[in-house]
Amino acid sequence: MSPPTQAERRAHTRAAILSAAQACFVRDGYEATTIRGVAAEAGVSAASVIVHFADKRALLFACFYGEIEAAQHRIWESIDEEWSLADELEHCLRVLYAAYARHPALSRVMFRESLFLREQDPPDEQLDPFLTRVARRFVQALERGEIRELPGEGMVAARGFFALYIAVLIGGLGGHFGEFVSPEAAARAWTEALRPMLWLQLRGLGWEAPHE
Repeated sequence: MSPPTQAERRAHTRAAILSAAQACFVRDGYEATTIRGVAAEAGVSAASVIVHFADKRALLFACFYGEIEAAQHRIWESIDEEWSLADELEHCLRVLYAAYARHPALSRVMFRESLFLREQDPPDEQLDPFLTRVARRFVQALERGEIRELPGEGMVAARGFFALYIAVLIGGLGGHFGEFVSPEAAARAWTEALRPMLWLQLRGLGWEAPHE
């Protein structure tokens, strides 16, 4: 077996640093975590951490985007093409909410910091592709006759859905939808809290609820 290339070694070191940072953030909290602590956890030098990530905030964003990217992969790999539009959207909610609910305290910090990006922060490259895929679900629902109208080729509806998702996420992380028991239970509770608002949005597009 040939020795790893420089690119492979860099990728391995970066992954080790991210895993260490996640462990430190969860165990010690964001404020108490230091670059030196992450370096020690990863078994590398502090300088090596800085080579890959400019500062602790950059580490936080990398962990945050990694978690959400993994959740999105789970969504699109597990979604059933035979589901109704409402079922598809609720599935998206449950998977995303469960990702946030794995570590609620850290998620609150991640969410807070990501709301107002600084010029030097890495861009969020996941939102637009996610909205595009959700918009496509609305278009497919229109083609199936589940909804009767759809402005903006689905993107307006996708952004409306995302706004509802964020509103309930804030409430969920703030503890407004019941006592936290497990990530899965939290995801169910948060999704149930959003369901009436989602159905109201869909009715505006000519959708009929299952009991109607």
